[in-house]
Amino acid sequence: MSRFAVIDIGTNTCNLLIANILPDRSFETIYDRKLPVKLGRGGINKKILLPEAIERGIFALQSHYNTIQEYDVSKIKVVGTSALRGATNRSEFFEKVKHLLGWDIEIIDGELEAELIFRGVRLSLPNGIGKYLIVDIGGGSIEFILANDNDIIWRKSFNIGIARALETIQLSDPVTPAEILAYENWFDEHLQDLWIACERYEPQTLVGCSGAFDTLMDIYEKAEPDLKIRGVSEFPLGNYQKIHRILILSDHETRSKMDGMDKIRVEMIVIASVFTNFILRRLTIKRLLHTHNALKEGVMDRLISNAV
Repeated sequence: MSRFAVIDIGTNTCNLLIANILPDRSFETIYDRKLPVKLGRGGINKKILLPEAIERGIFALQSHYNTIQEYDVSKIKVVGTSALRGATNRSEFFEKVKHLLGWDIEIIDGELEAELIFRGVRLSLPNGIGKYLIVDIGGGSIEFILANDNDIIWRKSFNIGIARALETIQLSDPVTPAEILAYENWFDEHLQDLWIACERYEPQTLVGCSGAFDTLMDIYEKAEPDLKIRGVSEFPLGNYQKIHRILILSDHETRSKMDGMDKIRVEMIVIASVFTNFILRRLTIKRLLHTHNALKEGVMDRLISNAV
């Protein structure tokens, strides 16, 4: 049985997926871990990676490298997204990774990222949902994919990730109503193409994948991050709204003690929830689903297809 590994270097986290490849070309996840990197901190809107961000990225990749050595992996794919594709000094990071670990990094553009996210999410969804809107809230970019069962109708990556938002608009602790309005106006200004697409296709279901949505679901279920079996789950809108109200009234210390809170996301989860609430309200979504699957599962699926 073959065993592959995928590393997704995001703006906030560096994610490792190791899977056994099954005879039907599906895969069984045997290891799934994310490490904080915050590559965008202090530099994402200036299109640079600060030295300390590069160090955090290298440290996380070295840790994943050590893990991979324990699993007898035959293929490794490393991809980078928003913070890396936008950084003018990314070659410095690439050269260090190549020298220390021997890995080449594939930078994927926003359109391909959206396609691969759909590919990963689709693996976890049942048929018969109807038209749905996938949302992946990243640190550097946010991807939207409108789909109908197995087909993409429309997709786009927007450079309005949470790390960018936090460096654009000051965030108090706790957030103020005026700041929430400022964030919503900022998001609204950048999402005109989404409003046009959704007005035409009218999705009723929103599928939130990975990242911030994992944390929101863990808070709802009071589950320990990374210690539960994940698939696709119903996220009752009323329960989400209760969590949202708690988050926007909370300070950093309170959030850090919440059951289910991922320590990586204590800082950014408030704005991620402000964004989610804004989208749900703006599009009058009727149903909210959550799946852990996202980019790295899509990259794994592509890696398997290319290996056959």
